[in-house]
Amino acid sequence: MVPELYGFLIGIVAGLIPGVHPNTFASLMLGASAVFIPYFESHEIALIIFISSVVYSVVNIIPAVFIGVPDEDTAIAVFPAHRLVLSGEGMKAISISAVSSFLSAVLSLPVFYAILLSGDVIKELDPFVPFVLVGVAIYLILLEDDPFGGSMAGWRKRSYGAMVFILSGVLGLISMKWLSDSDVSILFPLLSGLFGFPTLIAGMTSERIPDQSEEMDVPDVRSVLRGVGSGLFVSLFPGISSGVATALSVGKGDDEKRYISSVSSANTANTIMNFAILISAGKIRSGVAQAFSFFASPEKFLYLPFIGAASAFAALAFTLLFSFPVSRIFQSLNPAVISKSVLILLIASIFITNGFEGIGVFGVAGMIGMMTLYFRVRRIHCMGSIMLPAILY
Repeated sequence: MVPELYGFLIGIVAGLIPGVHPNTFASLMLGASAVFIPYFESHEIALIIFISSVVYSVVNIIPAVFIGVPDEDTAIAVFPAHRLVLSGEGMKAISISAVSSFLSAVLSLPVFYAILLSGDVIKELDPFVPFVLVGVAIYLILLEDDPFGGSMAGWRKRSYGAMVFILSGVLGLISMKWLSDSDVSILFPLLSGLFGFPTLIAGMTSERIPDQSEEMDVPDVRSVLRGVGSGLFVSLFPGISSGVATALSVGKGDDEKRYISSVSSANTANTIMNFAILISAGKIRSGVAQAFSFFASPEKFLYLPFIGAASAFAALAFTLLFSFPVSRIFQSLNPAVISKSVLILLIASIFITNGFEGIGVFGVAGMIGMMTLYFRVRRIHCMGSIMLPAILY
């Protein structure tokens, strides 16, 4: 059997399922590893995980654009992409995203090997992690604004963002300290509730999309470079996910196309660079990297960035070809039915993997996630569930 093909196919399937979070995807891959063990060597399973994660980072823009149900990485790109969809330019959003992801994978090649030569320096960054995380949290909260409500309205939204950050952080602390089992990751229900539940609820009210033009577009190179830089920065520090990288990559005044390009570039670049950090310094920066290290010694995979670039290119080709027929299919589907079906499947998966404790965490996390919809603040503040424990411990 060819592990590269299986990694490609798994990445496509995971990327097309709306509401799937990267860490949810990693947990499912780890849990399903028993299926692959009779047919693949351990290092081949690790390769499947890596390839599928890169392909996933490219393909996951499709449900975010056409259904309006993103994962954490594409969450802040949904509204700009949705505006393009409503104007019949959904294919432009997808092509910009997919090409940006591929370009960021190529640009990550020299950066990957530069990281490998800087392993000792990366290890010395650990004492600065709490300060960096606090700085990032403050920056994300200050991004909140209400231009039509005056200065006080802006500070009110920032206070809402801070409240969401603290509440999700407290839930993260409780979940990881007292509910986490060594064999079962509590991140699955935690992050699924914070990010997946609100997006699925929002998807239940989505309208049918209008007819889409088949015209495509290319990204702005400066936006791609900015995304790669954000992906690199975030990969250097624990507790800052690729979702935070996407938030940091967006510049003020960006139009829809630059917005999507920056977010997609940061997402894919961070996916690849997390493995450079794993190989050079032995530091785990993502659930996917943790699943990878479970099956193989990372230092044996010095050629990973080339496989990543090739995987991103294959995913780019698939995304562009698949988007034409899928745009017509989604025009005839009811987004509410899709979102309800995915929510039922998600709850069933959480119960199977985490039991009643997982359902409880998912429920509380879902209520905190819904606060972002109610207060109209960025869902990225829910990353307090990861960042606050990392700051304190």
